[in-house]
Amino acid sequence: MSSTPRSSSVRAPGDVRTDRPLPPPLAMALVLGLLGAVAVSAAPIIGVGSGPGASGSIVTASIFAALCALVIPAAAIVVARRHPALSGALLAGAGALSFGVAILDLQLFVDAIDANRLELFRPISAGVITAGVGSYVALLGHALLVVAGILGLVVIHRESERDGYGSAHAAEYDGRSVGGRIGAWPTSVLILAAGAYLLSLFAPAFDSQDPIFLARSLVDSPAASAVGTALVAVAVLIVTASALTSISPWVGAGGVVGAGVGALGVSGTRVVAGLASGDRIGVGAGAIVGGIAAVVIVGVGAVIPILSARREAAAAEEVRPVKSENQAQAGGSKKARRAAMIEQAREAQAHVTKMHRIAEALGIGAAVSAALGASLPILSLPGGLAEPSILATRIVFVAAIVLFIASLGLWIPGRAVAIRPAVGTLWTTVVMGIAAVVQPAVIATDVPGVDLGAGVYVMGVACALAAAAGLALWFAGTAEREEIDTSVEIEANSVVRMLAGLGGVLALVGTALPLYRGANHTAASITQWPWGSDAWGIDTWGQLLVGVSVLLASVVATRSRPPRAVALLVGSAVSVSIYLAAGPLTSSRIPDATVGAGAIAAATGLLLLVVAAFFSARTTLSMHVERR
Repeated sequence: MSSTPRSSSVRAPGDVRTDRPLPPPLAMALVLGLLGAVAVSAAPIIGVGSGPGASGSIVTASIFAALCALVIPAAAIVVARRHPALSGALLAGAGALSFGVAILDLQLFVDAIDANRLELFRPISAGVITAGVGSYVALLGHALLVVAGILGLVVIHRESERDGYGSAHAAEYDGRSVGGRIGAWPTSVLILAAGAYLLSLFAPAFDSQDPIFLARSLVDSPAASAVGTALVAVAVLIVTASALTSISPWVGAGGVVGAGVGALGVSGTRVVAGLASGDRIGVGAGAIVGGIAAVVIVGVGAVIPILSARREAAAAEEVRPVKSENQAQAGGSKKARRAAMIEQAREAQAHVTKMHRIAEALGIGAAVSAALGASLPILSLPGGLAEPSILATRIVFVAAIVLFIASLGLWIPGRAVAIRPAVGTLWTTVVMGIAAVVQPAVIATDVPGVDLGAGVYVMGVACALAAAAGLALWFAGTAEREEIDTSVEIEANSVVRMLAGLGGVLALVGTALPLYRGANHTAASITQWPWGSDAWGIDTWGQLLVGVSVLLASVVATRSRPPRAVALLVGSAVSVSIYLAAGPLTSSRIPDATVGAGAIAAATGLLLLVVAAFFSARTTLSMHVERR
């Protein structure tokens, strides 16, 4: 691989582009983004809640929310002509967050007193609160921001087709992902900040002593608030992952900063509102952690182009002495280049192997810890009482065994690259099993004298190790992709694309619906919101984690080369199988249990994923035959 610097005639995506007019989609996106931000900012002034139970908004919180809403469209307008791709990315990142916030706005029309939107209004009594004109203005504003974000994606796509997109000063960085350009540490910080923001949304945003203003955790929130908050969390993760896999540092930076400011508009506004609300309402731990995580996301996103440029410049400087020496010793230039390429390949392979070893160790640690935790007491009971049987521990054992075996496969020389994609979703099944155990254990602690046992804490460690294994697998995949020859494009089989996509969607639907149901009780699902005895609790979120991961893996498989597509689809199918196995393993807790809609949808999705993997395997076999 050549390491000579690029000619200055080749334009990078962040170069000045005053030689052409503003792209029409970008112009429309800027107009809609600005109108949406103005509408969101004006909503508290117009009046969001009306009725005897509502008062005006917390002024400082309204101002802070308005600034967060306006800063991204304003920044996009400033850089639009010079950096069209950056401008589109800013709007796309902010628009992704705005979709979740728009769902949060719907709570204003359902039961406004439970919306907890102090930047819009504050409930002062239990009287009826109806949605005012400002509620419609806020919803319209966030909808316009979503449309502006979609147009921003169109702009990014058009810019990606221009010459010089993804280029670098050092040729070895051409076409590499943002994560590879900025290095492991900034990438890790960004991913951890996005993960911290996700976890922060589960905790109460406020600490309230006001009987009118109830501070709830995510799982106890009303429907619109729970779904909207979940969508905000998912948007942060998706934008972060997309930015790190982008080949343009400017696009990656814009997406991360746009999403980070949007996240700050949610959590940061809650911090400001809690500080300014008075004695009875304070700031909750969730808002504090979320605000700090959002600031870190914005900070890392802002320096992505700088970090990338520094690493590119350093790589270019390292090449110049070698180039001069090769020119002086023309006879040995080919040998020197070949030796350098061999050494670079060895270093890259050593890095990939190291990441596989780390992922393997974390996966084995998660599996062993999960099995150990399921073997220990789940509850601490008063003396003389026998511990009740929690059937969900069976799921933990099955998921732990599968993850343990798959993680061992990462140690096989020459096979880790092929096995790694399959392990990418398996760690989520361990978390799903643990969540199914923790849910009844938490409910049992409502009984006086009953506390959580040692097994729950050990399984908590297993969850952390499983998540770390997933992160290490992602880094390993990034390192592998850096060494793949992408000069020849391979289009995914249309049949595989259709089967894998539909299979992933059905798998997600299956994890959202109950596996089985009885006359009076049902398995965990999203069909019952957080109230009553069958609450949408931790176990439901664990199932959805598996469903979302399978859907993402199936989508990635449609854009991957056949060997990796096979591994991704096989791993997804195994994950869905573990979810389905939870039915016969735990259904005896409900008398006269029958098959639920979730089992039918998940089983259909499993079948489609297996068939898609079969067709991908056939494509892989055909490629090997052609090469011979």
